[in-house]
Amino acid sequence: MLADPQTHEAIANVPVLDAKRDGSYYRFTLAADAPIGNAPFEYDGIRFAQIKWPLKGGTDKQAVTLMHESFHRIQPKLGFVVKGAREEGWMISGDPALDTETGRIWLRGEIHALRRALTSSGIARKEALSDALELRSYRYAILPSTVAPEHVLDVMEGLAESTGIDVGVPHACRIAYTLRDMRIAEAASNYAREFFFAIGPAYAELLDAVEPNWRRMVVPKTSIASLAARGFGIKVVTPSASAAQAILARYGGAAIEREEAVRERRRVAREAEYRAELVTGPTLRLPMKDFRISFNAKYTQRLGRYGTVYHHVIVSAPWGRIKVSHGDAMIDGNFSSLTVAAPATLAGSTLHGNGWVLELSPGEKIVPDSKKPGSYTVASPPLPRD
Repeated sequence: MLADPQTHEAIANVPVLDAKRDGSYYRFTLAADAPIGNAPFEYDGIRFAQIKWPLKGGTDKQAVTLMHESFHRIQPKLGFVVKGAREEGWMISGDPALDTETGRIWLRGEIHALRRALTSSGIARKEALSDALELRSYRYAILPSTVAPEHVLDVMEGLAESTGIDVGVPHACRIAYTLRDMRIAEAASNYAREFFFAIGPAYAELLDAVEPNWRRMVVPKTSIASLAARGFGIKVVTPSASAAQAILARYGGAAIEREEAVRERRRVAREAEYRAELVTGPTLRLPMKDFRISFNAKYTQRLGRYGTVYHHVIVSAPWGRIKVSHGDAMIDGNFSSLTVAAPATLAGSTLHGNGWVLELSPGEKIVPDSKKPGSYTVASPPLPRD
């Protein structure tokens, strides 16, 4: 399904309710509150690979996007759904430790080592891969909270992106495309979610060179990195702190540490602004029960124990629909509520804030928030009595 987020017009390759046939396709219009994004989407009893129209990028990028999302569509049938890993919490945001100064330093070291492995051959490739695996093992040792959620997203997103590359890109261009993914991921503001689009394909391309049928061995519990180690005959050991530092130094560690120190100072200042806007200041809180969500993971920042700040997100729920574009909205870690700064006026069914618009459902009202004096929430109309 290709869907325009501005008009909600869509086309699908199979017939659906109220669609008009147009050659080999079917045209229809989605409801105004329907989420539109690159993600699986249930419509008229059918699980679609929904993709935003117009498609972005060149031919290779478009092909990878189509195949990546098509993989997600059949993912449950393949068994790649981890029990309890719903599309919320760690599945959406990843582990916050990966966006700390420490997490980013060691993750970037692994990316740099993988880049060298992809652009080398023979002994040099194996040595660089071994370094990447040891940096990963050291990161796991010092940041153990990252292991479980990272594994989920490694299989879910890493496998989806690497499948997209293998199916959508000519064989001779796959490593170049993977290196492109790695450059984009390393430059991203949110590593906790984005780096899987680079790490997974990197290990996958290395595996393709020594074990072409490795995908048939993958199950939800599989570690793609461990498969790569086995494929190259590498026994991974967790290095000491000094040994890990020596490995990092071989891949521009000093420059990485300087850059991340600067970024950390900026992050601390930015988080102070977010706390003033979304935690201590007057706010509008929207409960997230029976909600639907679409968002751009590239434009998110963790806000410690409070949750994650989203700058581009659309949430629909019984109270209505809020669209955040170039604004700030915080979703708590349990995905129980979305918070924005209180708007200047609370009158009417359409409210406007800094970078967001809220359209309330009929009967919904803005009322004082009993959990936070001086702030507001939404109240649903009472249910009719029998």
